Amino acid sequence: MQRSFPVHLLVSTPSGPIPLTPERARISLPQGPEAQGALIHYGPFLQAVARFLSQDSYAPLLHSLSRQLDRPIAREDIENVELISEKHGVLYHVVHLRVHIKSERVSLVLNVAVKPEQQAFLESECSLLEMLHQHFGLPYLPRPLFKGEALYTGDDGSELTLKIFMAEWFEGFHEFHLSMEPQQEQPVIKVWGLEEGDTVLRTDQALALYQHASAILTAYLDPASFRQIYPWHHAAGDFILKQTPNGIQLRLVTARDYRALISLGADPEEKWVALVHFFFNLTLRMRMDRLDGTGKRAWAPPESLSGVLSGFLESWSEKARLDPSLPPAEDVLHLLRRFTPREWISLGEVVLEDGMVETDELDFLSYHMAEHVSALMDALDKQRP
Repeated sequence: MQRSFPVHLLVSTPSGPIPLTPERARISLPQGPEAQGALIHYGPFLQAVARFLSQDSYAPLLHSLSRQLDRPIAREDIENVELISEKHGVLYHVVHLRVHIKSERVSLVLNVAVKPEQQAFLESECSLLEMLHQHFGLPYLPRPLFKGEALYTGDDGSELTLKIFMAEWFEGFHEFHLSMEPQQEQPVIKVWGLEEGDTVLRTDQALALYQHASAILTAYLDPASFRQIYPWHHAAGDFILKQTPNGIQLRLVTARDYRALISLGADPEEKWVALVHFFFNLTLRMRMDRLDGTGKRAWAPPESLSGVLSGFLESWSEKARLDPSLPPAEDVLHLLRRFTPREWISLGEVVLEDGMVETDELDFLSYHMAEHVSALMDALDKQRP
């Protein structure tokens, strides 16, 4: 007879996870002010996720752990499991899975989709993440480990089919956003620490953040088709950050789509246009956020562009090293320096139309365009080849 292990159900709070009590089990999961549809309650929700893990003698759990650790994991190896209802976004309800295996603790994530449009996105995201991992072999996106369904049964007898995919959880990484601090004229980057408390990044750390984020997005750029991970949003918390003694690390929590923003013809020169288009859109989007994630639109200081430029050139240099047919980073920098302010602004009008995600972005980015072009040209002049 196989040994059973305890499964603890918990709910995340600013002070840390707390146990799911009968009283808390009856509380509805957050849905947002414009949400429609049946209410989901914490108790039946976490119980449905627990049943999902335990089906077929815990096959989803054991399969995912074995893939994540790259070695076989048996049921007898597991000491206990914690399921923590963590976040509730537009697309998914997020559950943090912590598994204690002897002297080791492994963290995974379960993204749970309820509505048909959310479930369609889940299927698409799983396929896209698998493709990006196979094609690029980079560690910056979560790796899907298992996909399946669970039956939610409400206290009133109602039933819903939940779609779930399990992936690696980026342990120790936190969301960050631009924030206004007292006596600061420009926004700073505040890293959310939950029970550890929030921290504000130093200027050098903020530059490293923009450098790493830009390098990651450029690394996933396909230089043949110019497909890219897009859209992405700082305001949505797509990038997360971990502070270590050796500096900061960044990860990208999702890939909503992978597409080219402009069509390429047969002329090889058009790839130069596509590359400059990608670069300029990157510089704009890197500076845009919402204050504390949900407030009014915010604009990062011009100093951030030196980090953006360094990260872009760093990743492009690596692409050119692996593919000698690509222009070296020095040639790309030389081209970018040749643009005049008027040419940048003209390009910006095209980039804003091609890259628009939310309609109010146009007015916001257009308002900042002249300052952005000036700051970008200054960063290009100061950048070392």
